[in-house]
Amino acid sequence: MSSKHQLLTFVSLLETNRPYLSLLLFSRSLDTSGDCCRLVADGWLELQLADSESAVQLLAASLRLRARWESALDRQLAHQARWRLEDKDEEEEAPVNRREVAALSRELLQFTASKVSYSLRRLTGLEIQNLYVGPQTITAAPSLPGLFGCSTPSPHPTKGGYAVTDFLTYSCLTSDVDLYGDCLRTFWTCPRCDLHMPLTPLERIAHESTCPEAPQDGPPGAEEAAPEPLQKASALQRPYHCEACQKDFLFTPTEVLRHRRQHV
Repeated sequence: MSSKHQLLTFVSLLETNRPYLSLLLFSRSLDTSGDCCRLVADGWLELQLADSESAVQLLAASLRLRARWESALDRQLAHQARWRLEDKDEEEEAPVNRREVAALSRELLQFTASKVSYSLRRLTGLEIQNLYVGPQTITAAPSLPGLFGCSTPSPHPTKGGYAVTDFLTYSCLTSDVDLYGDCLRTFWTCPRCDLHMPLTPLERIAHESTCPEAPQDGPPGAEEAAPEPLQKASALQRPYHCEACQKDFLFTPTEVLRHRRQHV
């Protein structure tokens, strides 16, 4: 029996009733306003998020997930291509280990559990024609370390704003809101390092991503052993005490089952 079979799969592997999550993870292009509350996917589908801070956090999380997902997939496909060209009889050790896949799966589940207020609509032809601010005379990229991972924003030559990745262009959308809205700062205290200063929502998220007092990555397995934080109560959540790990949580019935499977 031949071992060189081919498997047909569906392109979409994510089922969710929150379409904005699919847009953030799978859009070929994402364009944002200065505060990231307004996003346009693939040049025609507009996503409006009510809260700037939540919008930035969702966008930053989707960038990290897409980068890790793409890296793992590229390594796996490159490994399969080399194995096929060399015509090896025995399968070598996979370049993506199970722990990495499990960690990525957990983060995807956490991401798909995100809930924000949003609206979604299709842009009109006239709106598409006047969608972008165009090339800017000021080409200095904003200093927001950690917000977009390791990517270095550069001015986009046609849309304006800043190209962060091959699919994300930041602050390139025209907007009717106050031009100074994304520059307004409010005082905020970092719960980790006690920094107290006026920051915009973007600067706040950037600081949280690079705070020197932020928890560092521990040894392998530490992520699994880390306690899960108590979540904000909702109508479906109930107190739940896990006998296996001796911790208390606020879980929905689905989250209880998901947590129990971790101890199987």
